[in-house]
Amino acid sequence: MKVTFLTVRGKNDTVSIYVRFADSKRFDKKTKTGLSVKFQDWSNAKQKVKLTSANVQKDFINHKLREIEDYILLRYNEDYNSQKFIGDNWLKDQIANFFGRANLNELHKTYFVDWVQKFIDDCKFRLYKGKPISKRTVQHYQTTIHKLKNYELHFDTKLRFQDIGLDFYRNFLFYCKTIEKLNNNTTSGYVTNVKKWCKEIDIEGLPINPQYRHSEFSTISNKTKDVYLNETEIDQVFNFDFSYSERLDNVRDNFIIGLRTGLRISDFLTLKKFDFIDGKIHIETTKTAHPIVIPLHSQVKKILNKRNGSLPKQISDPKFNKYVKEVCEIVGFTEMIEGEKMVNKKDEDNFFTNSKIQVKNKMRKEFGVYPKYELISSHCCRRSFVTSLYGKPDVSNLTIMAITGHKTESEFIKYVKMTPTENAEKLQAYWDKQTKPSL
Repeated sequence: MKVTFLTVRGKNDTVSIYVRFADSKRFDKKTKTGLSVKFQDWSNAKQKVKLTSANVQKDFINHKLREIEDYILLRYNEDYNSQKFIGDNWLKDQIANFFGRANLNELHKTYFVDWVQKFIDDCKFRLYKGKPISKRTVQHYQTTIHKLKNYELHFDTKLRFQDIGLDFYRNFLFYCKTIEKLNNNTTSGYVTNVKKWCKEIDIEGLPINPQYRHSEFSTISNKTKDVYLNETEIDQVFNFDFSYSERLDNVRDNFIIGLRTGLRISDFLTLKKFDFIDGKIHIETTKTAHPIVIPLHSQVKKILNKRNGSLPKQISDPKFNKYVKEVCEIVGFTEMIEGEKMVNKKDEDNFFTNSKIQVKNKMRKEFGVYPKYELISSHCCRRSFVTSLYGKPDVSNLTIMAITGHKTESEFIKYVKMTPTENAEKLQAYWDKQTKPSL
């Protein structure tokens, strides 16, 4: 393998510096480096700019030529021994990658956000574990790229692959927290996507900054005060008479189905009659495309019987989350508890730092003490389902996980939301049972 630098005499005094790379009979190509020099200042014998005091660019150009040589040899060794295709444009592409150049049709080969946009555009053709990427996942990708574009606008920059290192990571966390006022858990989702994309770019052989693999370049989180309903509270909701309001009765029945199946709102609000087979729900979840089978709780059976075998009317997610708070207030869940709820900050002066960007969604989670009903939403269903079954003598964690679709016990445990008092009472009941004299 040999890298050679040369110039070609033309009509002008200033000439382009070419690079030629040859590897026996396998490859032999020449292309412009993009560097120029006066013809009289170039030494073909030494393949570099002459070291004259009059030439102020000699050190810069000669240093770049040595870097180009090292880069070409490195990339060729990697590509050739990884059995990657090395075509006629390979050398030209390596020079473009080295200098971070791109034409309008190939911006995705140099700029991070342009690559991400192409990745999102291609999602309709991509598969994840053999299945199409879900609409919900693509929506989250769109939200992430929107934050990245805002980041570029705020810092007046355009991110190249080489820029996605620890400095970017720290600045991105600062931006999300200080400018957009996002909490750690929300920001963590964006970081997860960025790391995923860096890995894809790395696999493609593009010059992504290797610092994305650093242990510091990781997701962050904050403790949450998640709300759930215990068995007594769920029974209160089920037994309350809402016959005076078709709207509230319909929401309550959907709520009970969510509480007694552990399904996400994207699934329990879209159930169909044909999902019910032999007293069980057979469904492939929307988010993970995971097939699950759920036996019918007696309360779900009663709802179906009340409706002559029909399901409650389907409503939108926002309406459900609005109306379910009304249901829980009427049932009487008015005790004051700690938690987080979404608050619209559009009218709060100086909440968002002055910036070039315009924050469109100004709903932000705010920690405080609120009536319990104000904190209840569709997310409460899955947490309540897991918590009500967790620790039952005849129901193992693996059984519950098979219903919820959790792949790891560590993720599953996050949904267990017993209070310290409830845990103490549970332990006390176990001890009482152990010490109870046998008859």
